[in-house]
Amino acid sequence: MRRLKTLHVGPVLFRVLFLLVVLICIFSVLWAPTSSSAPAFAQTPLVQTSTPTGQKPHASTVGPRHVQFKEKAFPLAPRASYTGTSVVFVHGLNGGDGLFGTASNGSETMPDCEGYWQDAAGFLASRWMGDLRQISYYNREVKADGSDCASNGNEQNSISHYSADLHDALYRAHCASLGNTYDGTNNESIDHLSCLFAWYLFYNFGQRNWSEILIGHSMGGLIIRHTMELVEEHAPWMPTTIGTVTDAITFNTPHNGVFGAALACANCTQGREMNWGSSFMRDLSAHAQHPNSGNTDWTVVGSHCDGLVGNSSLMMDANHKVWYDNSSNPACYNHGGAIHDPSTVLNAQASYCDTTKPYSNDCVYDDGQGQGPGWYYEDTSYPHGLQEMYYALESYAW
Repeated sequence: MRRLKTLHVGPVLFRVLFLLVVLICIFSVLWAPTSSSAPAFAQTPLVQTSTPTGQKPHASTVGPRHVQFKEKAFPLAPRASYTGTSVVFVHGLNGGDGLFGTASNGSETMPDCEGYWQDAAGFLASRWMGDLRQISYYNREVKADGSDCASNGNEQNSISHYSADLHDALYRAHCASLGNTYDGTNNESIDHLSCLFAWYLFYNFGQRNWSEILIGHSMGGLIIRHTMELVEEHAPWMPTTIGTVTDAITFNTPHNGVFGAALACANCTQGREMNWGSSFMRDLSAHAQHPNSGNTDWTVVGSHCDGLVGNSSLMMDANHKVWYDNSSNPACYNHGGAIHDPSTVLNAQASYCDTTKPYSNDCVYDDGQGQGPGWYYEDTSYPHGLQEMYYALESYAW
């Protein structure tokens, strides 16, 4: 039998070819014929709570329609018993904020890991009683002075001293059955990262019957979501508990995938898994619409000005959804902007939805398919990014 020669595509050529595909798809969308009688959005609420596997709505920067105006109520209903809960920050892909990232295939560095969560941690430091933790999962996540970016809060000084580096030998031993996974690079699967993260949570919180709050940006939100999914499904390589996750908050996370995500890292594994329609994203859509670890309160945040992820950030069943509207809005954020905005001025424009029944159609949003009846908007008085994060921690009502 004659063998065909294998075509090897380098990173540069791959990005060029992928760009051509993206441009063709964009042109086909822009110039596709449309019916003059069909509305841009369905006028009645969606019945389904998530998009069927066979349908894959195209994520864009179009947000929920402004149908009902209502200012969000103050004061908040505080939950004082949780103000001492630890907050765990989970960063995203090392590809960079733009469509064409700077990371090579197999990269094991995390640029600016020191500043990634610095503003969020600084904002909470004077407001939140619990300790603040930052995990790492690339091999070289170091500050300018050469020290590790990973920080495990109060655990740093404890007798047990569990690590915030997910590739600590203690966590890796439990995930060995998943095989060779290119540990510490962007070719390590999100499956493996989720296993490591679950064991981190077990040793730091689960075995102690403690609670924690998880905050993720971009791919970090998918790691949180997939970790909770696998624990809830009792996957054999996962711990039996990760503690009580009181809140899970995601910023600019592609919950429905991203078209062309692999461009950010020259076709790396993590980029491919985030691609719109990948097997990984289909699994999340089918089995992880609202994963729970003790009645978890989910908040998802996106923005019209995030041209990378767009409204894919809204496409899971969450208790609270926030969409920063309008490019003239002082809080219309790019892909990383929300987690770096400490302003406490209430002058943002946003659409939002809150529900105690996340599996209902109250807060559904699918681009081009419709939206649930629970969406409201504020013109000029919504909180900015980090203030929104704090309110979400402080109250179940927000």
